[in-house]
Amino acid sequence: MTIKLERSVEQNRLGAKPTRLDLKAWVMAGVLVVMWATLALLPATRGVFLSQGNIATLLVQSSVLLVISVGMTMVVLVRGIDLSVGAGVALTGVVAALAQIKLGLPAPVAIAMAIGAGAAIGAIHGLWIGWLGIPAFMVTLAGFKAYRGISLVLADAKGLAPMHDDFSVLATNVPPAATWIFVLAALAGGVALTLRDATRRKTFGLEPTTTTVVIARIGGQVLLAALILVVFGTRGVPVPVIVAGAVALWGVFVTRRTRFGRHLYAIGGNPEAARLSGIDVKRTTLIVYILLGVLTAIASMLLAARVNGVTPGSQGAGLELDAVTAVVIGGTSITGGRGSVAGTVLGTLVFATLANGMNHLGINSNWQLICTGAILLLAVLIDVLSKGRRS
Repeated sequence: MTIKLERSVEQNRLGAKPTRLDLKAWVMAGVLVVMWATLALLPATRGVFLSQGNIATLLVQSSVLLVISVGMTMVVLVRGIDLSVGAGVALTGVVAALAQIKLGLPAPVAIAMAIGAGAAIGAIHGLWIGWLGIPAFMVTLAGFKAYRGISLVLADAKGLAPMHDDFSVLATNVPPAATWIFVLAALAGGVALTLRDATRRKTFGLEPTTTTVVIARIGGQVLLAALILVVFGTRGVPVPVIVAGAVALWGVFVTRRTRFGRHLYAIGGNPEAARLSGIDVKRTTLIVYILLGVLTAIASMLLAARVNGVTPGSQGAGLELDAVTAVVIGGTSITGGRGSVAGTVLGTLVFATLANGMNHLGINSNWQLICTGAILLLAVLIDVLSKGRRS
């Protein structure tokens, strides 16, 4: 029965036709290209949107959100949610800042302590949600309040700054030579996995991937690598972008090519059927929330390094809603069981482009919130309608 379930999940993940998921990704990529072209041509942006400096800024600014959104994608896949990641960013940031500023510990130790705190937060959520059966909304809403309060208590309601010099490494650029090596290695890995994915379709009895589709997927990866090299090839890629890219690649691998990833889709599709098939739903739920807690701590370290400190009352505020927005825009169903990390990457870039573009256009921040809310609602509507058509 387990084999049949995994085969069904794999078919749902890969799609009945080899172009199905590619179409979603290419549509999202097309939307992103249209947005960039429009913003580049509008006189109000003064021709700076597509400048090397602005694209670099956009990618750096979206790095923190992307790291969290990868973990949020996994949580949403199992029909969960986490409203506490913004407060978690503040709490783990305070832990690292206290370790550096008050205790004088080196950056690696401070970062390890923050990641441990993030894992503990995730474990608490996983135990309450998986073992006690408390709704994820209520558990993480409690964390949304509690973790912000703990942050303020630990920091005595004061900002903690500056971080030590060794911590600032997280906000620097790697040398151009290392940038080329990293990008080309990632491209080689992506091409290899694309070819492997085409082979796996035959294993699960699905329609073979056409040469056109394979070429399109590899072409998209080449274009992405080219964009990164054009923007960062001469100046070196920022560490936050490298970390975000590595987390995204890890997320794609875990969700698409591991048994744990298949279990996420199975639980999201039907938790009871997944349990009856032998999947440990409670354990998987615990692990997925721990992973999100760890990624929240990593994002917190990137943010603390960028701003060179931690403000417990406002650090990470609103990130939980931004992450959910990016995940849903990227095509992950809010009801679980469907979606991809690749879609989340594109959704994060679309979300970051909206914010960056509206700033260049001089749109009032209040209207920016309205636009963001409208886009989130539209993305959910599209998901509901597409689910209705499949039913």
